[in-house]
Amino acid sequence: MQEQEYHALLANARSLLDRGVSSEALELYRKLCATDLATAADHYQLATLQHGAGDQAGALHNLEIVVDREPANAQAWHMAGAIYGMTGRHQDAADSFRKVLALQPQATTAQLNLARALLQLGHWEEAALHCTGALQQMPDSAQAWAMLGRSHAERRQHDAACDAFRQALQRQPDLPQALVGLGLSLHELGQWSESVLHFRHALRLRPELAQAHFGLGGSLLKLGNLQEALQHQLEAVRLSPDHAEAYLGVGTVLSISGRQPEAVAYIREALRLRPDLFFAYLTLASTLMTLGEPDEALRLIEQALALQPGNIDAISLATTIDQQMGHIEKAHERIKPLIEAGTDDVNVALAYATICSTLDEPETGIEYMERLLREAPSLTATGRRNLHFNLGKLYDKQKSYDRAFAHYRQGNELKEVQFDPVRQRADTDASIALQTRTLLDRLPHARIRSERPVFVVGMPRSGTTLVEQILASHPDVFGAGELPDIIQLTDALRDQTGSGRNYPHFLTELAQAQVDSAAQQYLDHLAELAGDEARVIDKMPGNFLFLGLIELLFPGARIIHCTRDPIDTCLSCYFQNFSRSHPYSYDLAHLGSFYRNYARLMEHWREVIRLPMLEVRYEDMIDDQEAGSRRIIEFCGLPWDDRCLQFHQTQRFVATASYDQVRRPIYRSSVRRWEKYAAYIEPLRRALETD
Repeated sequence: MQEQEYHALLANARSLLDRGVSSEALELYRKLCATDLATAADHYQLATLQHGAGDQAGALHNLEIVVDREPANAQAWHMAGAIYGMTGRHQDAADSFRKVLALQPQATTAQLNLARALLQLGHWEEAALHCTGALQQMPDSAQAWAMLGRSHAERRQHDAACDAFRQALQRQPDLPQALVGLGLSLHELGQWSESVLHFRHALRLRPELAQAHFGLGGSLLKLGNLQEALQHQLEAVRLSPDHAEAYLGVGTVLSISGRQPEAVAYIREALRLRPDLFFAYLTLASTLMTLGEPDEALRLIEQALALQPGNIDAISLATTIDQQMGHIEKAHERIKPLIEAGTDDVNVALAYATICSTLDEPETGIEYMERLLREAPSLTATGRRNLHFNLGKLYDKQKSYDRAFAHYRQGNELKEVQFDPVRQRADTDASIALQTRTLLDRLPHARIRSERPVFVVGMPRSGTTLVEQILASHPDVFGAGELPDIIQLTDALRDQTGSGRNYPHFLTELAQAQVDSAAQQYLDHLAELAGDEARVIDKMPGNFLFLGLIELLFPGARIIHCTRDPIDTCLSCYFQNFSRSHPYSYDLAHLGSFYRNYARLMEHWREVIRLPMLEVRYEDMIDDQEAGSRRIIEFCGLPWDDRCLQFHQTQRFVATASYDQVRRPIYRSSVRRWEKYAAYIEPLRRALETD
């Protein structure tokens, strides 16, 4: 191309730009830059047009030509940095913005963009320096304040982070990144109610913001709003399928809600996405504990400790698992260094309290936990609740019943749950009215018959774990613990009928194939768990609600119903900080109401259920263990085995609250235990007596 032709083409291209015809100008600049006559300015203009047209690779190619010819061209370095940042090449972006600042030290925009790239690279401290530098020139930059807030937050300087985010919001009240950042830092500081407000504000502005859903779900979980917390964590997963922390958030809520098998799948996905996600290992280990898999839980904790050697939470959890497996000395040795170091941590205190109780040294654990309650600066409501329940247990062991009840009451009052006794009574009325003998006879029953399932039901704390441990000491019996399968099958069958109605209302719509499939699914799970054992014990106490469905699914099954003095049963529930959802158990009047409806429903089942049902009274087992044990074994159709009398020597993991009790011979101290607390239980007495 001749020089005259080049200048004519350049003039035409500039004219097109002046008239806003950028697409045609782009093509002319391509031709210009293909010649030897093209200047660095031509290549810069082509890069600008390509960047605007979305051709970032082409723009970078031409910018490289510009800076090769003109190394001091700050504009070219700045545009290159911006494009590198857009395309995820954050190190190249940082290098480019450093070039700009070397040429123009007061270039505020370059300072901000360099800080942004450094945040992406995880260089938090350097990012803070450049944010501060930018703010010296632009003190009203909301973006700069927000990025400074993030640099503080990533270094866990949450008070400073909150100050910076608030500065950003003073200047731009609707800045989503500042709202989310402030919410996350407030969450870390335990100010969950305020954090919720900022997350909700961010979502009103940008409903698709996954990080706001994630943060809101986390704060709602801390406030005890499990249902809404789960909704927002699931929405975060939907909006950001690679968000490992959101998968962990879903798993955490599910686990706390008692839906452990579902929780495991989400937490494993979190670890697949991020194998270095430390707390996912601990959450998965805790969840697997409740499912009776302590060995895998300990392996996960070892993996966590490989990531963070000496982590207090991991050591505390491992100590708790050792305790529940009966390895008290090992647990003591594991946690002893933390105690000697004066560690102020709730999880350490809880693990140590249980060890002290088992070793009959309650005063040592009491002193530790009382000091934490007085002096620990940032105890959460959950932490305080756990300390109160454990102090109640240790004071009870000391026979200091007034102090024990005071702590139990404070622990229960800190539990944010909702229970509607009127609704529960109505649900019980509906179950009794609908599930008549006539109805159950005409509904489809599973065609597969198996004598393997033995369902141990009753109120929590009524002796179900003792009965299971006696049975599991027999060589032909496998104790499966509290299986969630029946509850899950109930939900699945409801969905399959498509009626949208809860149990028991959908029973009338069940088809034979659905019943057969559900029964087979459950029996297949028992086979996976138990191998060749003739009987498998499912001791989920709450299965008493579903005995009508159990009869349809398992016509060859047996039912063992555990009972205990009503006041002792309810008071023991009140003294237990349940890991699963028992919303009725944190108020004495609600406990009495729930017990009465349970008793009404069991009386109904005695009249209508055709499955063999054995009533086992806890107090009778205490009075004559051998006679009671022989009745249970005979009822299950098994030959007697003397090992059933030595149930406390049976080596198996017990995931329920009674794990310590079944490792000791039968003792009488739990019979009429309520008499020690008679002065405090009038609301319970009234509720048990009220029609």
